[in-house]
Amino acid sequence: MKVSYIIVWANTNSLVKMNPTDYPNKNIDVDNALLKHTLFLIDQLLQLQPHEILVMDNEGNFPKQDNPLIRVIPSFQTFDFASEDYQDPYWIHELGLLDYKGMYIPRKGGNKPHIKKLNAAMVTAMAYNHGIVEATGDYLVLQHNDTEYLFDRYSEKEVIHDAINLLERENYEYITVDKKPPKGNSPYGYDYFADCYWFLCRGDFYQKHRIWVDWTRGDTNHLATIMCEKKGLKYLHLPGFYENKTHLKMEFFEKYNIKTPGNLHILNDKPFLHHMKGGTGLYNILKRGSVHETD
Repeated sequence: MKVSYIIVWANTNSLVKMNPTDYPNKNIDVDNALLKHTLFLIDQLLQLQPHEILVMDNEGNFPKQDNPLIRVIPSFQTFDFASEDYQDPYWIHELGLLDYKGMYIPRKGGNKPHIKKLNAAMVTAMAYNHGIVEATGDYLVLQHNDTEYLFDRYSEKEVIHDAINLLERENYEYITVDKKPPKGNSPYGYDYFADCYWFLCRGDFYQKHRIWVDWTRGDTNHLATIMCEKKGLKYLHLPGFYENKTHLKMEFFEKYNIKTPGNLHILNDKPFLHHMKGGTGLYNILKRGSVHETD
């Protein structure tokens, strides 16, 4: 099973660039904690015997990695959009990324359009799209970097193998831990949507269905659910998402004897993933912490 894992790297430098009014300065404590945990997650991913790990570097400052399985790739937010020489990267058009057209505003005098103000959802989604085109695995796992696997509850030798077997046995288009509720700009008639907290699909999922990781329909990656519903295709949202009423959070944690704050996600009735959920300003990486000792 050749699995490509795609994570996106960014720190509080992004907040300063995109929202300097609310975030005038970088938070070094948060940045250090994010980097420490991202490196820990990469070590976990290596235990899963990956085909490759793609670190989509939206800051241009992720440390060099010597392991050939780890590909650190400067991504969307590092591009010089203001340059007159800027050209759209090839992968934008390979995915037929229609949302991208709305990112431009025209310049006066017929000069080349320039990019609208960036936001966190946009740059994160675009980095995932970049990773999807770069990936060469038979399967993809799109994953947030403030997650961690619970190998003491679900063995590293079994968890991804079991998830892929479930995907294939039931002919699901995707399996995810997300269950994002509709927001003001979400399309009508849907109870919930996918995101990218942990999202498993086949390697050709996005290209085959001519969709992309979107960000304009309430949150990230909602097109995956919308497309499956419209085509009558099967998909699975695993237990453990808390922005809806599926589970009472404290009862759910008590059932599996997990006390660490954050979100707990279940596969085959076994806890397999903990998500700290960075939160506004990414400060939850300090407040919630890992279930593991990462020193």
